[in-house]
This record gives sequence, structure tokens and C-alpha cells, in this order.
Amino acid sequence: MVPTFTLCLLGSSALLLSTMPGAQAAWCPFPRVPHGRVSPRHYSYQTWDTVSVTCNPGYTLRGPGRSTCGAASRWDPPLPECKKEVTCPRPPSIANGLHTGLSSGSFSRGVTVSYSCREGFELLGNESITCTDSGRWSRTLPRCEAIGCQVPEVQNGKVHNVQSTYRAGDTLHFDCHPGHAAEGSDEARCQPGGIWDPPLLVCHRVRPCPMPPEVANGNHNGRDTEGFTMGMSVQYTCDPGYYLVGNAAVTCRASGNWSQPRPRCEEVTCPRPPSIANGLHTGLSSGSFSRGVTVSYSCREGFELLGNESITCTDSGRWSRTLPRCEGLWGALS
Repeated sequence: MVPTFTLCLLGSSALLLSTMPGAQAAWCPFPRVPHGRVSPRHYSYQTWDTVSVTCNPGYTLRGPGRSTCGAASRWDPPLPECKKEVTCPRPPSIANGLHTGLSSGSFSRGVTVSYSCREGFELLGNESITCTDSGRWSRTLPRCEAIGCQVPEVQNGKVHNVQSTYRAGDTLHFDCHPGHAAEGSDEARCQPGGIWDPPLLVCHRVRPCPMPPEVANGNHNGRDTEGFTMGMSVQYTCDPGYYLVGNAAVTCRASGNWSQPRPRCEEVTCPRPPSIANGLHTGLSSGSFSRGVTVSYSCREGFELLGNESITCTDSGRWSRTLPRCEGLWGALS
């Protein structure tokens, strides 16, 4: 059997096809994929020709990336589609929690984001969400709930109206046994993470306090009191020339101790003496100026001193008297 040859003209190209008698060449339609490109690109495709498909930026391939021209003039498997790429907005934030998408700029379909809670909180609900084909996040968001507290122990006392559970923010009150009392407040507040504030609940045996502590260069108003019991306070004052630093009062606590810290009396000092135009003072070499320190003023040559020659640091921390001034002599002006 002798094969025959057929000359096919396609545009400016000529293809010489060899066929067997009674056989006909199979041709496939041009592989058009909207928003995509095929490779290799020919004017026509016949049996066993294979093409690869890639999508334009912003589009995603749906289907196989390669297809072959079959004997029935059909592409097998069918040519894929290039669908516009689906993205989801930034994942929502949750109170007291974080998600794994904080460092990402875009979220394509199928991307999963996981949630976690900060210390002291536990995650309730879905641990993750996924970007769906519709551009929305799947499932409802979880929430972070503060870890609650257990019933605390009270040394020499007991919790008032005990509850089975305490959530963060709940407050409890406790009672002390007879002869005992709480030094501060008789309540505690549940903090996130299952911690009570204060962490230790203690009722101390009530004891009298000794004479209030002395402070240098100061005094208190409790010298005429015979005994001090829980809740009693004394006030401190400082001697002239000294000022009070800290709380002026201390209180007798249930344990028989005075509240801390006690105040102290610091010596009054004056700021650096003011300068005057065309004059000097004797305090230039000093670093501090205690009460009673006197500074004298003088004028440079050609000027005379008018006013007070000296000023003194007073008990209030201020300089006494008004400043002098230096006035030019007539002889110096001629």
C-alpha cells in the first residue's frame, strides 16, 4: 500500500501530512484558555500534541496543567480554567489573643490561621479558621477567657460565702477567727491566670504595738499615750530647718508592728544664690547651702554695691532679703 501526501496551507505556513489510504488526520481546536497562556504555541495542533497551561498574575489554575490532543479531536484531559485568585481580608483579632497571620500580607483560599491566648487566658472555641473559595473566613472566632481562681486558704480565718468557682475579676471577703485580724483589707480579687491579689490571705493574732519609732530631727504626737492597739495612728513632724519625707502617719497593725516605711526628716537647703550684673558672691565654690549659711556680694572694679551686702538661707529654704545691685561710678564712665 502506497502512502499519499497532502499539502495543507495554514496562513503563511505549509504542512505536508502523510496519511495512509483511507485514514484522515485528527486536528484539535486551538487551545484557548481565558486569562492564561499555552506552551508551545502553534498555528494548529494534531494528534499527540501536548500543551502546558499557565495563568496570568492574579489568577489560579483550576484543573490539570497539561493536556494532549486526542484521536477524537478533543483535548484530553479537558483544558483547565484560570479563575481569578480568591483572597480573604486580614483575619480578625480577638481580645487577649493572637493569630499566626500577623506577618502575612495576603491570604489566599485554603490558607489556615491559628489562634492562641496570652498567658493567664484559655482558648474557647475553634482553634483555627480557613480562607474559603468565597473570600470569607470559615467558622466563628474563638475567644480568650481569663483562667479563674481556686478557693484560697485563709490563715487563722475562713472565706465568707464560699463559691465553687471564681472568675477573673471576682472579689471574695474573708473573716478572721476571734482574737485575729487582717492587717490590710479583708478581701481579695481574682486575677487572670488564677492568682489572688493579695496572693496570701492572713489573719494575725491581735497584739499591742510598742512606742512608735523615733526619727532623727523630728517628733511624733504619741508620747502621752499609754498603749497602742490595732488601728491607732500617730503623726510625725520635723524640727525647724527640716522637712518631712514620706507619710506623716504610721498605724498600729494587728501583728503589733507599725506600718512601714516610717517618715524621715531632711535638712532644709537653699538653691544656689542668684547672680547680679557686674558683681560676685562668696557662694560660687559651694555645692550646697544649709539654713543659716550667709553669702556676701561685692562689685567688680568701677562699680559700687547698693542694697544688702549679704543674704542668709532661712528655715523655709529661701534666701533672706532682696538682692543688692552694682551701679557704675561716674569716674568709670568718663
